[in-house]
Amino acid sequence: MRQTDIQADLAIIGDGVAAKALAYLAALRDIRTVILGKGFKGTTYSATGWVAPRPDHLLIDEKLVRETAFQCSRWLKLFYPQIFEGRLNLIPIGPETPHSLASFRALFTRYDELTKARSGSFGNHFIVNRAVLEKMEPNLRRKNIEGAIAIREWTVDPAVLMTELERKALFRTGLVRRVEIEDIESVKISNGVIEKISVLETTPEMSRVNVFNDRGPLLVVNAAGPWIKDVCARLGVPIDYQLRAGVQMEFPGYFFQNNIVTFGSDGKYVACLQKKGVLQVGPTNSNFEGHPDNFAPSDREIEYLTATLRNILEDKRLPSYSFLKHGFRVKPTLIDTNRPVIWNHGNAGLYNLYSLHPGKMALALLVGDEMLDKATSDGWLTKPRIFIGKPICLDGNRKIWNEVKLLFLKIRSLLKLVFKTP
Repeated sequence: MRQTDIQADLAIIGDGVAAKALAYLAALRDIRTVILGKGFKGTTYSATGWVAPRPDHLLIDEKLVRETAFQCSRWLKLFYPQIFEGRLNLIPIGPETPHSLASFRALFTRYDELTKARSGSFGNHFIVNRAVLEKMEPNLRRKNIEGAIAIREWTVDPAVLMTELERKALFRTGLVRRVEIEDIESVKISNGVIEKISVLETTPEMSRVNVFNDRGPLLVVNAAGPWIKDVCARLGVPIDYQLRAGVQMEFPGYFFQNNIVTFGSDGKYVACLQKKGVLQVGPTNSNFEGHPDNFAPSDREIEYLTATLRNILEDKRLPSYSFLKHGFRVKPTLIDTNRPVIWNHGNAGLYNLYSLHPGKMALALLVGDEMLDKATSDGWLTKPRIFIGKPICLDGNRKIWNEVKLLFLKIRSLLKLVFKTP
């Protein structure tokens, strides 16, 4: 069997947005990096592409909304105007909305204050009255609609973002390499430290690639998204988290002129993103107990999305959906958070092994910075930090403390933002 040796400071297992963002940031610090990918595309490639701080998160974690706005501005500096597009989003106010128009105005006033970094020349939200809304969106249901909240946000095609991010990471010749792998063959461990990873490369002759650091300890980061548990199991360490499944449906045709944000029967946001010749509706947000490779959308999830779309259409007829996709979000057990999470597996005997998840696609650069900073402070890297900011990371090994911290943030946000009722 043909063998290839790769000398690297950092080995990243996974090839989603978190892995590629980490590789890009590592290259900026002159860290030799190898991406070990296995086609882990389920989460990033199934994202809505709606890059926004999410105003509905204000009552849970106000600090994260502000930070996400800043992270959006970082993405724009990298890729605007090449692949990011500003789109108008309309939130029709009617019977299905969980709050009154006055309540939404209070919410978005606070949102505008916190997210100035995201908007650039967009400006603040504004109100569209019923008459104007009917002209803007003739396919929207007319009965019982008061008007709409209007706000501009950035959107991106996730597949294009992944391609461009990898291109930026690989641009630094010799610093970042990518290996498409079939499996992790073996791991050499000495005194609780991974010294070498041997993988089988996806080639006709199934060659072996050995990854090791010839000038110090190897840093190994598991960024495999919903397959994080599979990688940990292969390395013999336990990890505890839950998965949320997000199903999206695509309906052929042109329904709206702008993006429409509405609400499902459970009161959660559902994005209706009009793309070229197709309307993307979703996602759902349901608990998933099985393996990500064996996911099948339930009739309940499909009905949830179709009913949500019918509820806002003047013409209730829908064509058969042409495509169905799904993604997953990793949630730490007992902590319902959208913040980045980093686990260190030193308590399981592998001190230079970490797992991470960005929480949201827009936070991939943030979790990459935090991962490199944590690895540096733990002694696995010696490269200086380039991006300066205050970390908001939640260490997955500190469940009780994190749960108390998020409860405090939620209470503080509730006190700051008092919804007015008519």
